[in-house]
Amino acid sequence: MACLRKVKNTWQLQFYLDGKRRYKQFSPKTPKSVVLAEKKRIEAELALHKAGVKKFAEKTERVDSITLRELTEKVHEARQNEVSDDTLKRNLYAMKVFMEVVGADMLVSNLKSDHIDQFKKARYEIASNEYERKGWKFEGDKIKRGINKDLENVRSVFRVAAQKGMISESMVPKIERYKIDKVRVPKYLNDEEIIAIANQLEGEARLAFWIIRYTGARRGEIARKSLDEDRGLKWKHVDWMGNKVRLYGKKKERLVTLHPKLRTILLDRKAELGNSFDPEDHIIHFVRDTLTEYFSRAMKKAGINKTGAVHILRHTAITKVLGSSRNIRVAQ
Repeated sequence: MACLRKVKNTWQLQFYLDGKRRYKQFSPKTPKSVVLAEKKRIEAELALHKAGVKKFAEKTERVDSITLRELTEKVHEARQNEVSDDTLKRNLYAMKVFMEVVGADMLVSNLKSDHIDQFKKARYEIASNEYERKGWKFEGDKIKRGINKDLENVRSVFRVAAQKGMISESMVPKIERYKIDKVRVPKYLNDEEIIAIANQLEGEARLAFWIIRYTGARRGEIARKSLDEDRGLKWKHVDWMGNKVRLYGKKKERLVTLHPKLRTILLDRKAELGNSFDPEDHIIHFVRDTLTEYFSRAMKKAGINKTGAVHILRHTAITKVLGSSRNIRVAQ
């Protein structure tokens, strides 16, 4: 059976072929009688396909009149239970920016390489103006890397759409990314800078600073995205006997050694809590963005002009483990 529904001001047919969901979109001016006739035709062909009499025609699976907005909405809906919320948001954000430049109502079938170039130029100009407005030191390669990430997310949306039969493979645009130097050694902090930043922090912000410094934890492994989430580092994740810390992030867990100095810091904090100590409680109650804000402010007060307030501390921890900054990526 094919399901007929109204999406905004257009009709859409949804059906399943060999266990995969397919769509057929109609233009806004298509009469309902034509839509119903097409629904009957598709259902008849599906019946023949399931009976093994006649293979379902490839062309009826494809959608040639779908707009960028409709494509984005369909892919977002189809991937709800397939990928993380962060991936969905990155895809959605990139497509939103892309549509602001080329137009949300543009037909996917009309998309050209010129539109991709138009998007790249517009994004570069917007980022350049932002640097100038905020008085930042201009970094062209950094801007291009950000645009390349957006392009990769845009490409991902189109690829998924083709895989799910929403569009044909030929409708997936060829996207050429900016060519930039791929060899980048992440920046890190020296011992003096670490102390200078720590002296600008207090309470849980300072505690979070030392946890990342001695474990190399990602921001999302110790702090929650929002206060209603249960993720984040809890006291029960500290294995005092085994001298390990269990970190959860990116849908996997890892064990890191509990550094002697961090052990002392955590024990002091545990003693401060006294009777209110609860193994199920979070060690850090800040959300990720608040943590970044505290670290950024502390670096500025300490007179340290380096990017990536939280991530640079992670690089520093890995550097200390390796004893050199040259092979940081091996430990990541």
